[in-house]
Amino acid sequence: MEAGSAFEVYLERALELFGIEADETERMVMSGVWSLYEPGMEQLRDADLDEVEPELHLDLSQAPPR
Repeated sequence: MEAGSAFEVYLERALELFGIEADETERMVMSGVWSLYEPGMEQLRDADLDEVEPELHLDLSQAPPR
Protein backbone atom coordinates (compact mmCIF):
# COMPACT_ATOMS: atom_id res chain seq x y z
CA MET A 1 0.00 0.00 0.00
CA GLU A 2 1.43 3.34 -0.97
CA ALA A 3 1.02 5.98 1.67
CA GLY A 4 -0.89 8.50 -0.41
CA SER A 5 -4.05 9.47 1.43
CA ALA A 6 -4.08 11.20 4.78
CA PHE A 7 -5.57 8.07 6.35
CA GLU A 8 -2.84 5.84 4.96
CA VAL A 9 -0.16 8.17 6.34
CA TYR A 10 -1.94 8.24 9.71
CA LEU A 11 -2.28 4.45 9.67
CA GLU A 12 1.40 3.89 8.88
CA ARG A 13 2.54 6.23 11.64
CA ALA A 14 0.08 4.86 14.22
CA LEU A 15 1.09 1.27 13.54
CA GLU A 16 4.74 2.24 13.81
CA LEU A 17 4.17 4.22 17.01
CA PHE A 18 2.42 1.33 18.76
CA GLY A 19 4.74 -1.30 17.32
CA ILE A 20 1.93 -3.13 15.53
CA GLU A 21 2.87 -5.27 12.56
CA ALA A 22 0.15 -5.49 9.92
CA ASP A 23 0.50 -7.20 6.59
CA GLU A 24 -0.84 -5.88 3.29
CA THR A 25 -4.20 -7.63 3.71
CA GLU A 26 -4.76 -6.20 7.19
CA ARG A 27 -3.89 -2.71 5.95
CA MET A 28 -6.30 -3.09 3.05
CA VAL A 29 -9.08 -4.12 5.46
CA MET A 30 -8.37 -1.07 7.65
CA SER A 31 -8.49 1.19 4.59
CA GLY A 32 -11.73 -0.43 3.46
CA VAL A 33 -13.37 0.08 6.84
CA TRP A 34 -12.21 3.69 6.85
CA SER A 35 -13.73 4.25 3.40
CA LEU A 36 -17.09 3.03 4.75
CA TYR A 37 -17.10 5.25 7.85
CA GLU A 38 -15.38 8.37 6.51
CA PRO A 39 -18.35 9.88 4.60
CA GLY A 40 -20.65 9.69 7.63
CA MET A 41 -17.98 11.10 9.91
CA GLU A 42 -17.44 14.00 7.51
CA GLN A 43 -21.19 14.70 7.45
CA LEU A 44 -21.30 14.68 11.24
CA ARG A 45 -18.28 16.98 11.41
CA ASP A 46 -19.84 19.41 8.93
CA ALA A 47 -23.38 19.29 10.38
CA ASP A 48 -24.78 22.47 11.90
CA LEU A 49 -25.70 21.32 15.39
CA ASP A 50 -26.20 24.76 16.91
CA GLU A 51 -29.97 24.27 17.12
CA VAL A 52 -29.75 20.82 18.74
CA GLU A 53 -30.51 20.82 22.43
CA PRO A 54 -28.10 18.83 24.61
CA GLU A 55 -29.53 15.77 26.31
CA LEU A 56 -29.22 16.29 30.05
CA HIS A 57 -29.30 13.33 32.43
CA LEU A 58 -28.81 10.91 29.55
CA ASP A 59 -29.28 7.26 30.56
CA LEU A 60 -27.38 5.13 28.03
CA SER A 61 -28.66 1.92 29.65
CA GLN A 62 -32.10 2.50 28.13
CA ALA A 63 -33.48 3.11 24.67
CA PRO A 64 -34.29 6.75 23.86
CA PRO A 65 -37.87 7.81 24.56
CA ARG A 66 -40.14 8.14 21.54
